[in-house]
Amino acid sequence: MTIVILINKGRKALESDWKNRFGEWALVTGASSGLGADFARQLAGKKMNIILVARRVERMNIVAEEIENEYAVQTQVIEQDLIKSDAIPNIINEVGDKELGVLINNAGYGVLGNFHENDYDYQVEMVKLNCVVPVALTHAFIEPMVKRGKGAVIFLASTAAYQAVPFFSVYAATKSFNLFLAEGLWGEYRKKGIAVMGLSPGYTETEFQSHAHIKRTKGPTAAKSEDVVELAIRKLGKTPSVVHGVVNYLGAFSARLIPRATSVKLAGALMKMMRPGL
Repeated sequence: MTIVILINKGRKALESDWKNRFGEWALVTGASSGLGADFARQLAGKKMNIILVARRVERMNIVAEEIENEYAVQTQVIEQDLIKSDAIPNIINEVGDKELGVLINNAGYGVLGNFHENDYDYQVEMVKLNCVVPVALTHAFIEPMVKRGKGAVIFLASTAAYQAVPFFSVYAATKSFNLFLAEGLWGEYRKKGIAVMGLSPGYTETEFQSHAHIKRTKGPTAAKSEDVVELAIRKLGKTPSVVHGVVNYLGAFSARLIPRATSVKLAGALMKMMRPGL
């Protein structure tokens, strides 16, 4: 009995450490499903209060109710299309004077296909959502973190960030941006009490594949969303970037060891396998 009590006390101390270390609230974009919803759940498991931001308010309400009931934390749901011109001011206004300790720049999308055949507006909006929005949100919320001397920011990159990817060119370029931004900000803020990290999943079982027109697979490298998030939370504050999965890690860094043209050709061949007919 004594051992069980001590273990429970230890768990509660670790959970409260997240609030002490980073702050009271975490904001997650793209929080209605997939990685975003799992970030909300696992950060709530650390007893952080959660702000969920996405377009699909009904689905966010379900996640919010779930984590309130399971973890006894507070939640706030912000229905917002992040590519709208007033999105960032709206979010800042909704957050108000809450102590935002963790920012998860998760929202984003991709599309697989020939560059000239993919819709122009869809690709331009992809760049805005994947790149401009994380810059704007991070700029808005990192200054208060610096003043408090604590906080954390995670950027969703990808294994596609480590080399150019034919037929996925714009998406890969945006994720390279996120990776380099995360690592650069890690270098800037690591001695100011701010943990910044880039997270690079490989193929993960989420809705991303259907939106990107990618052939779904449950092969040996397909990851579960909750496992990717668990790695990110475990590594936060310990490294500027992390790749999920040994195979993905080897694939990402092998691009540095072979000629760039070869790396691009191999990436293009893989994309053709993901979408037959390209």
